[in-house]
This record gives sequence, structure tokens and C-alpha cells, in this order.
Amino acid sequence: MLTKNEKTPIYFNAEIVDDSSTSLTGDEYDSQLLQQAIASTDSSITIFRGIAQGAVLAGFQLVSTQSLYLAGCVGLFPAVVAGLPVGASVAATLCYLRFENSLIPKITNRQKLAIGVTRTAILAASSYKLTGDAQQMDSIARGSFQVFTQQVREFEGIEQPSQNHFGFLLGFWVCAALALFLFLRKKR
Repeated sequence: MLTKNEKTPIYFNAEIVDDSSTSLTGDEYDSQLLQQAIASTDSSITIFRGIAQGAVLAGFQLVSTQSLYLAGCVGLFPAVVAGLPVGASVAATLCYLRFENSLIPKITNRQKLAIGVTRTAILAASSYKLTGDAQQMDSIARGSFQVFTQQVREFEGIEQPSQNHFGFLLGFWVCAALALFLFLRKKR
């Protein structure tokens, strides 16, 4: 480490060591570069990569939410767990956009942006299906609970409570009191 008073340069010696057991000829190296260039520009490969990533992540999403349902978790928590991968995928996809002093973003890597958009679309569809299933399970559970309580009431001979018009009467009396208040205030 040099301090401010020392002006002596430091020289480092380095060697390049190639530990790879295979050596490529010029033609093989050119062939590999050509294959990489084709893979990076071919849109069908990009779409298949996005579909594959989305399918794998949707599988993890499905397994995690279904295991939460089996553990007895219901309500908002499994829906949030189903939505987290979608949010993470959107955030990762937005990393390939750059806003440089304009409202229109510049794309830094088209291939990775396309993969991210495909992956996000698959995860969003999976999340929509999982939350829809959760809402259906919730409505079935609520309906079955009402049927069960009604069957218990019938079995035990408990009568249904009489229907009253409490809300209507309360609204009527509030309006009457407000009208009386305004009438008495105007007389002053």
C-alpha cells in the first residue's frame, strides 16, 4: 500500500493459465460463436425459454399454494403467496428497461425482456387461476356452513328468527329527527 509520500510504482507479474482439457480449433470456435449468435437472435428459442421458465415457476407457485391449503391456511395468505412470483417477475422484467432522460424507455436486452414478459404472463395466468379457485373454495365453504347450521336448527327444532324491519325503521326515525331539527332551527 502506498502512502501519499511514496512515489515508487509497484509492478505485478501474472501468467495466463488454461486448465481446460479441450482445445478448440479456429473452425470449432467459429461454429460455437455462430450457434450462440443464432440462439440469441432466434425468437422461437426465446419464447420457448420464457415458456419453460414460466412453467417451472408456475409449478412452484402451484405447489406452494396447494401445500398452504393442505396445511389449513385459507383467505388472503395463499393469494399473496400466489401473487409474489408475479410481482418478482415484473420487477425482474423491468430491469431490462432504462429511462435515460425521457419517458420512453430503452430496451437493454431484447431477448431477456421477451423471456421476462412471457414468464410474467404465464405466472399471472397461474395466479389468476389459483386466486379464482380460492374464491370458489371460500364460497363453497360459506354455503356449506349455512346449510349445516340450518340442518342443525331443523334437527334441534330451533325456529328461525322473525324478520323485522329494523333498518327501515331506523332510517325513517333518523330522517324524521333530521327534519324536526331543521324545522325547529328554522323557527328561531
